[in-house]
Amino acid sequence: MIFEKIWGYIKKFFSNRKRNIVLIIVLCLLVIDLVLGLISRVIIAGLPDQLGASRWEYDGKVAQVSVFFTEDREITPSEIRKLEYTMELELQKAGVMPDVEEDTQSDGKEIVDTIDIGHENTPKEEEASAISDLYNSCYSAQGLSTLSFENKNAENVDTIGVDGDFFFFHPMELVAGSYFMPDDVMKDKIVIDEQLAWELFGSNDIIGQCVTIGGINHYVSGVVKRQEGKLKDAAGLSKSIVYMSYDSLSRYGEILSGKTSQVDLSEDGSKANIGGINCYEAVMPSPVDGIAAQIIKTSSGYDDQYITVVDNSDRFSFFKLWEVSRNFGKRSMWDKPIFYPYWENLARGYEDILALLNLVRTVCVVVISVILAVLVVLAYRNKKWTVRGIVNYLADKKYDFESDRQKKLLQKQNNDK
Repeated sequence: MIFEKIWGYIKKFFSNRKRNIVLIIVLCLLVIDLVLGLISRVIIAGLPDQLGASRWEYDGKVAQVSVFFTEDREITPSEIRKLEYTMELELQKAGVMPDVEEDTQSDGKEIVDTIDIGHENTPKEEEASAISDLYNSCYSAQGLSTLSFENKNAENVDTIGVDGDFFFFHPMELVAGSYFMPDDVMKDKIVIDEQLAWELFGSNDIIGQCVTIGGINHYVSGVVKRQEGKLKDAAGLSKSIVYMSYDSLSRYGEILSGKTSQVDLSEDGSKANIGGINCYEAVMPSPVDGIAAQIIKTSSGYDDQYITVVDNSDRFSFFKLWEVSRNFGKRSMWDKPIFYPYWENLARGYEDILALLNLVRTVCVVVISVILAVLVVLAYRNKKWTVRGIVNYLADKKYDFESDRQKKLLQKQNNDK
C-alpha cells in the first residue's frame, strides 16, 4: 500500500513535461560538474612536482613553496644558505620550530658569510639541530653540458644542476638504477633520461657506466622516463635532459638560468662559474595558510620585482584558480625575466586548463542553484498548503502514533493476563 502511494506520487510529479525538462537540465549540469571535478583531480594527481607537502612526514599542517629568481640576480649557494638561516629564525619567531643553541647559531652565521661551490663548507652533522629535520629543501640551475662516451658525444644537452633533496620534490619514474642523494660525498653521479641513454649507450641498462663531462668522469646513477605529450614538450621536455650536481654544472657545464661570476677553485688555475640558481623549493610547517610562503619571501631579502613565490600546496584551490581566470589575457604578459624550469612551465600550463574547468564547474553550480531557487519560489507561490495546516497535520500524526502505541500496549497487557 505504501509503495503504491509512493509510486503514485512519483508518477504525478513526473507527469509535468516542463518540470521534467528542467530536472534533466539540472541532472546534466550535475554530471558535468562531477566529471570535470574528476578530471581536475586526475590532472593534479599527475603533477607530483606540486605535491611534495603530501609526501612530507610531519605531524601538522605542511606547505610546499617554490621561489623563482630573475635572471639578473646572482644567486649562489651562499645566498641560499643565507635564505635558509633567516628562514629558520623566522620559523622560530612564529613558534613553529624550537630555539637553537647559541653555538649552533654562531655556526649558522659563519656559514652565511661563506661563499663556495656545493657543500664544502656546510655544517658538521653533529652540529645539525632538530630544525633541519622539520623542513626539506633543494635548489637548482639550468644550463647545458656535453657528455662523451667512447667515440660518441651528446653536445649541448639540457642540464639541471641540483643540490639538496631534489628528487624528493621531483620523483620521476625510474627505468633503471636510482637517484643520487644529497649527502653523497662524491658529486660525480648523474641521472639521464631514457632517450639520452639510448643515444649514448644503445641501452637503458647502463647503471654505473662512466661518461666524461668537461673531461671529468661522471657515473650514471639512474635512468628516468621522460614525460611525453604536447603540453610537456612545450614546457621544455621535448629534448633529452641530464641531472647532475650543481657543483658539476658550475665547474664543467654552462649555466644559462641566471647571472654568474667566475671564481678560482685552486692554485692550479681551475675555475667555476657560481650563481645562476633560479629555483629554490622547500616543504615546511605552515600552521597558518600562506605563512610558509610569506616567511620564505621575507627570508629571500628580495622585492617582488626580482622573485616570484608560489605556494604549490594552494595553487590549485578554488580561489587561486578563480584568480587565474580573472587575469585571463594579462597572465601571458610577464614582466619578469625568469628562466622557468620545465616543471613550473608544466604547472602553469595545467593551471590554465584547471582554471577553465573550475570556471565551467562554477557556472554549472550557479545555474543549478538559480534553477532550484526558482523552483522553490514557484512551489511556494503555487502552494496548496499553509504553515498552520502542516503543524496541524503533524500534530494529528503524532496523536495517531501515540494512540496506536497505547492500544498496542493495552492489548499486550490483556494478552499477558
